[in-house]
Amino acid sequence: MKPLERSGGRVLLLVVVAISYVIMLGPTCVVLIEAFNAGYTVQFPPPALSLRWFGAFARNSEFVDSFTKSLELGLATAAISTTLGSLAVYGLSRHWQRHTALETLLLAPLYVPRVLIGMALLLALSRVFLAGSFAGLLVGHVLITLPFVVRAVAVSLNGVPIAIEEAAQSLGATGRQVLFRVVLPLVRTGIASGAIFAFVVSFSDVYLALFIAGADAVTLPLRIFNSLQWDESPIVAAASTVQIVLTLIVILAAEKLFGLSRASRG
Repeated sequence: MKPLERSGGRVLLLVVVAISYVIMLGPTCVVLIEAFNAGYTVQFPPPALSLRWFGAFARNSEFVDSFTKSLELGLATAAISTTLGSLAVYGLSRHWQRHTALETLLLAPLYVPRVLIGMALLLALSRVFLAGSFAGLLVGHVLITLPFVVRAVAVSLNGVPIAIEEAAQSLGATGRQVLFRVVLPLVRTGIASGAIFAFVVSFSDVYLALFIAGADAVTLPLRIFNSLQWDESPIVAAASTVQIVLTLIVILAAEKLFGLSRASRG
């Protein structure tokens, strides 16, 4: 009976996992299929398949402009958050080990609802005339993505013994040389992971954009959100598919270049 019980338990586990995947990926699959709808309105399953709505997306200046804005915002956010987060983690780990309050402050945006952050940023940015601007969005996205970089880099840096840095210093390396030639190459996987998280979170964020985006800084997620209220054509599904595919390309490219899954396994 024991082999049968084990077999039954495995089957039950597989069924639970399969149902979980269906629940999580089902809505995304519906959007991906709907993007190829040949009709004029959203209808599932589609009566016929076509690429017409991807062409309509490419010809729509508003969607293209929002896509460009989101891409620029995501890249700028990833660059700034990765730089600030990596330096902050190194400083906290090597020079300010007892300043746990600073680490808590860096991770605080993870525990605060995104809506409250959006409202607070709206009030703060309005006072310095940055509300509704690209710079204001950049400030907000750096704020919410910094914790992801801090966590990713901290995990990698914890695996680098201080003795390695002390050995480099004993051989005549300066503090800057130790940082750029010894530490950063050893934690490059964590830095790459943090940069990817920062880009994906920024590229897909809609909550902050609802509060602080202006007419000249409408991101693609916000454009999709607004279009859902009045546009019944599958162009919204096509735009969502472009966003999903770009995110997957970034993740797969990072896996190919840095081997993130292999590094996470040890």
